[in-house]
Amino acid sequence: MSQAATVLLIGGSGFLGRYVTSLLLERGDKVIIPTRSATISHHPIEVTWITDTELSQEHLNQWVSKLDSGGVVINLVGQLHDRPGFPYGPVFKEAHVELVKRLINAFNHSPARRFIHISSLGADSHGPSMYQRSKGDAERYIKESSLNWTILRPSVIFGSDDQFIQLFASLCNIFPVIPLASAQSRFQPVAVSDVAQAISQSIDQRNTFHQSIDLGGPSIYTLKELVELAGRTVNKKPLVIPMPHALGVIQAWAFEHLPGKTLMSRDNLASMQRDNVLPSQYQSLKELFNINPTALETLLP
Repeated sequence: MSQAATVLLIGGSGFLGRYVTSLLLERGDKVIIPTRSATISHHPIEVTWITDTELSQEHLNQWVSKLDSGGVVINLVGQLHDRPGFPYGPVFKEAHVELVKRLINAFNHSPARRFIHISSLGADSHGPSMYQRSKGDAERYIKESSLNWTILRPSVIFGSDDQFIQLFASLCNIFPVIPLASAQSRFQPVAVSDVAQAISQSIDQRNTFHQSIDLGGPSIYTLKELVELAGRTVNKKPLVIPMPHALGVIQAWAFEHLPGKTLMSRDNLASMQRDNVLPSQYQSLKELFNINPTALETLLP
């Protein structure tokens, strides 16, 4: 029987955060979510919101210090794009690395020791992309800490309101032909509900302490297959044309400079140099959390 806890949920207002919040409330946890936005009317009223705030060291010290020995900090913060830099740009440095450092430091002001961090499958301080390197550096700092940490590393997370499959579905709705770079790159998409369950169970599942756990769904797809499946979710059958890598880099550069939300970046292409799949046959969702991984095809109408 799980015990209710006070949970400081960093990044709780986002896509994954909404699912995690619901499960924490079902557990009977007290959920505290800092947010920069003052508009929270569409979120559960049972949550304690700290609005119009920054994740500064001072503020994190203040919030973490209020946790008792059974308190938990869960970090869901992640960014997908940044401008070029080495080993990564300022956005990745702040969101993925410096924030983690500040969270670790904040525990010095609290009896709480439990820290759950959502990283990414393929995170590697020496990886080919800025995204992977920044995620890898964050993991390294966590592993060097004295906390009771758990690192969960999901592949691409899908759901009815995700930013990956739904993005391609939107493109398929507009364009009958889609030129695609890295078309043969492989992914093992995992359902947002399954990731949220793993987070919730990890809180007091002691065999997850001091463990880095890869999360993937039941099936592996090439990027081309994912785009075609995304088309099926909106009853479209786009012609997907694989592009040479050099042309893909030019396309990604162009996308980076278009106004509005970035669809694809050169750093995304760099990440896809490595397949984003589980490194072994071990299916942690099933074996460790007793979760039957949800198939991506559940998105189909």
